[in-house]
Amino acid sequence: MKDATRKVNFFHLLFQGDETSSVVDKTQKLLKFINSKSKTAKKQDLPDDKFCFLDSHNYNDDGNIVKVLFKSAKHSYRAPLLNRKTVEERENPKMMDEGEQVKTHLLIKFINGDAVTFVEYFKGALSMKCIVDYFNHFVQRYNAEHKRDKFIGKFAFDIIPRDDFREVLDNMDRAVQANVYIEKSILGSDALNFSERVQSVKKDIVIEIKSKRGESIKDAIYDFLAKLNGGQRNIQKIRVRGVMPNKTESIIDTAFIIKREYVAAQQNEDTGEINTPYLFSQLEDLSNDFQ
Repeated sequence: MKDATRKVNFFHLLFQGDETSSVVDKTQKLLKFINSKSKTAKKQDLPDDKFCFLDSHNYNDDGNIVKVLFKSAKHSYRAPLLNRKTVEERENPKMMDEGEQVKTHLLIKFINGDAVTFVEYFKGALSMKCIVDYFNHFVQRYNAEHKRDKFIGKFAFDIIPRDDFREVLDNMDRAVQANVYIEKSILGSDALNFSERVQSVKKDIVIEIKSKRGESIKDAIYDFLAKLNGGQRNIQKIRVRGVMPNKTESIIDTAFIIKREYVAAQQNEDTGEINTPYLFSQLEDLSNDFQ
């Protein structure tokens, strides 16, 4: 094994349903359902010739932490292999239905009814959106098999932003412009009452807000930020331009301020794979900062 590091992104896992819906109960229930399936039944096909499945999940002794391991692979590509040292090539022995295994580790910590989620991040890892889509796929599977005990709602997620976005916003003398990116589906909602025929509209609608001369729109931005981080998924991101105390301009964007930490990892020198038990121990240590 050789020493390595892994980035970790922070999220709130949500379950958007009626007032009695608990993300803790729903997550535990769904994981148990998925675990009851065979490995092939756990598989979900993804875009770009990829597939994934939930390989395992394990709780700690207190039951407030669950360690979840996903595996994925990209298939339908088997070009000849090239040797880095000799530049010689040889036939690739894998079949077209095979791909190199990629592991994505995530840890969910249940805290006062919330589900704080720590997701390993690297090129090729499953994104939080992909993981939530996977959960919702199995919500549909569960509902099809349980006519009297259905999930009423769906899983979603919110980012946990780094402190520096709010810190920079707090330190601005004035916020003079904000671009709020909103899902196009709001056009057909009761809020705007426009046509629901929005297929040709880009994914996000941008609302530009500007301050009056010499004034600030910081209070309005705080309201938008609360909605972004409070489960109101219509708002996708916020970009703010403001003036700092030294009269310089600063631009901050919530798309780039997701809370992220680095943890130690151990990497197999022969396969390049990360040591799963060790990484989960590092994620658990990181979660201890959230009480």
